[in-house]
Amino acid sequence: MKLTIHRGSDQIGGCITEYELDGWKLFVDFGDQLPGNPSSDEPLLIEGLNCGDISKSTLLITHYHGDHIGKIAEADSSIPVYMGHIAHDIYCKLQHRLNYINGEAGEKAKATLERCQNVKTFFDGEKFTFGPFVIEPVKMDHSAYDAYGFIIENKDNDEDIVFHTGDFRAHGLSGDEFYHKITSIPTVKAIVCEGTNIEKDNPNAEPEYKIEDRFRTLFKEHKYNVVFVSSTNIDRLFGIYRAAEDAGRPILMDEYQLDILKSVIGENDWSRNDEELITDLDENGEEESYTSQAVYEFGKEKPIVLEYDRTKRDTPTFFIPDKLRRLLNWKGCVLIARSTPQYQTLIDTFSKDKTQKYLSMWNGYLNPASPAYNKNLAKAIGQEYKYIHTSGHADPHTLEQMFKEVDANMIIPMHTSNPKKFLEQFPENDWQIRLIKDGETIDLEKEDYWTNKE
Repeated sequence: MKLTIHRGSDQIGGCITEYELDGWKLFVDFGDQLPGNPSSDEPLLIEGLNCGDISKSTLLITHYHGDHIGKIAEADSSIPVYMGHIAHDIYCKLQHRLNYINGEAGEKAKATLERCQNVKTFFDGEKFTFGPFVIEPVKMDHSAYDAYGFIIENKDNDEDIVFHTGDFRAHGLSGDEFYHKITSIPTVKAIVCEGTNIEKDNPNAEPEYKIEDRFRTLFKEHKYNVVFVSSTNIDRLFGIYRAAEDAGRPILMDEYQLDILKSVIGENDWSRNDEELITDLDENGEEESYTSQAVYEFGKEKPIVLEYDRTKRDTPTFFIPDKLRRLLNWKGCVLIARSTPQYQTLIDTFSKDKTQKYLSMWNGYLNPASPAYNKNLAKAIGQEYKYIHTSGHADPHTLEQMFKEVDANMIIPMHTSNPKKFLEQFPENDWQIRLIKDGETIDLEKEDYWTNKE
């Protein structure tokens, strides 16, 4: 099996990886570059993906973040595309919302939505084949729900296997399951591994359950709580929901946000079932328990859906009936907010001395020096806010735990701005780190596994 990282060997985002066997090509991700990354006016032309012979090509998508799927509409229309079933549903809803935007962004969303109509979907552990490849999706813990890594195998050689991690972590709500999953990954020739947080000084990221606990405490202290959070960060949204419920605060969100959450939970009766506890033995033979996906269920309090006031087109606002206004005056609320005028109009009705705002996403959006600076968000949240967030990516400790558990001949970093940090973090006598450059092709069958290379 041959491997080429077309983009992502020394930058975060914009990922495109190719695996090749006997002329058959398996691409993983086709993403937009993040703001501030090197870019070119000329498109990146890749044989078998968006130019040349595409008769033996397919494209796998790890998850719905734009730096992994953003260029899907540029892939040749005849190439089969695969992604997780629920992730596909969430991504289509997002693109449907964006296609109403005027200009280039809206046109791109329309093209992307059209391309997504032909995407094939899969579920966790459901193997499928393409040419000589056998692909097993492995559901990973990430800030994007229904994210996957892939075990990629040569069906004619059961020793010719690669594990492509995609973006992952182990401190989300399903993080405990990650450690159970990686024990079943077979011996592989290479782990092609994301390294977003390889330079972080703190070896252990704050887990989502502690984020939820912090919100729970603060929601009890403050009557009106305004949270700016990504609409597709499912772990965070359900954590906020549970914290609001336990604090006795009604939670408010718009129809789009609720629709995204329904992609995960479906249409249910809104009654909280007990979280399913699964008991197992850890590596030391000690009994331990962890929760199943039952954490993604609403409780007894149904979210209040904000509806737009269609009668006030010149001044965008939500329709707030008297019954809801009385409820807010009595119990306060937790508002899942956006940086649009109708939200600001609603926030202005809250008592200022009883209102607390929160940023629960990357704080680079508020940094004027950052290429990702969001002026509208900065204006909406102001100066008096609390920052409550944790990364969607693996910390160095989690990377080390995976490398200890998965038997691999070598580790190939990607999705990192400093791949050389892997050589410092993981000594040569423990792991064989292989650094490659964008566009470089290596033959995994012929690699010298026992020498670190740059």
